[in-house]
Amino acid sequence: MTDIASTLTISRPPPGDRAKRERAAERRSTMILLAPALVFLTLMSIWPFGYLLYASFTSYQLAIPIPIEWVGFDNFTKLMSGARFWSSLGITAIFALVAVPLQILAGLGLAMLINSISRGREIYASLFLIPMMLAPIIVGFSWNLFLNPIYGPLNALLRSLGFQPPAWAQSPEWALPTLVAVDIWQWTPLVMIILLAGLRSIPARVFEAAKVDGSNRVQTFFNIILPMLAPYMVVAFVLRFIDSFKVFDIIYILTRGGPGTSTQNLAYYTYDMGFSRFQFGSAGALSIIQLILLIVGTTVILSAVRRRSAANEGGSR
Repeated sequence: MTDIASTLTISRPPPGDRAKRERAAERRSTMILLAPALVFLTLMSIWPFGYLLYASFTSYQLAIPIPIEWVGFDNFTKLMSGARFWSSLGITAIFALVAVPLQILAGLGLAMLINSISRGREIYASLFLIPMMLAPIIVGFSWNLFLNPIYGPLNALLRSLGFQPPAWAQSPEWALPTLVAVDIWQWTPLVMIILLAGLRSIPARVFEAAKVDGSNRVQTFFNIILPMLAPYMVVAFVLRFIDSFKVFDIIYILTRGGPGTSTQNLAYYTYDMGFSRFQFGSAGALSIIQLILLIVGTTVILSAVRRRSAANEGGSR
């Protein structure tokens, strides 16, 4: 019996080797399960991006049957030396630095308003979410009818009050502010729902303690609500900052980038170069430039937030 027990003991693998084999089997199973998703990601994301990167350094033009040549950074330099690129960049910056902060402010106000409602809060929040749930093409056509300078209800109302309203989307002075207003109307509900979730996550005992300490509503807002909502506001700002570079639908439907090129942002400029002029090399270069700007802008925002958080933590100590 002793010999049999010793034989079984010797033939049994050490616990460390058994754990290694189990981890290796687990890794193989994980890779097998992830393989379809990785293949799909490669085919649908990585390969198209790689081809886009390649096209941005070539003379790829669909309309002209010429051989594709490697041109290096010529597409980038030609684009950045043109006035149209800088005009499109300025319009994109207006959406990112004007529309997005206004959406944050309006979303915060709506979130505070809905949070103060004791009954039917979910119903009111759902109603405010309607603009965000509509398809962008429906939003564009609805505003196109609403702002029509001849038979639109807005201009009819203003004329009945004695005003001379402009042709909103067709006016060089009002076209861009109109687009910004439509973007704010459509996407403020997204900011509202993010900040409302943040407000609902603040424990009621925090407000009770502030009330006991004699804090009024203004002090409670600036000293308690805003600091606790800061992470949610950062998330909302970053999401809307990224989306502001992709505004296309309302521009295409309302103004077609006009009058002239006064409302062409980088997204519309890329569309025009790729699908109107068929200069896919230049369109690819514009896409890469937008990606770089987004990465730099998002990094700057998150770095500023991180430094501020570190400074606040250091000051609290």
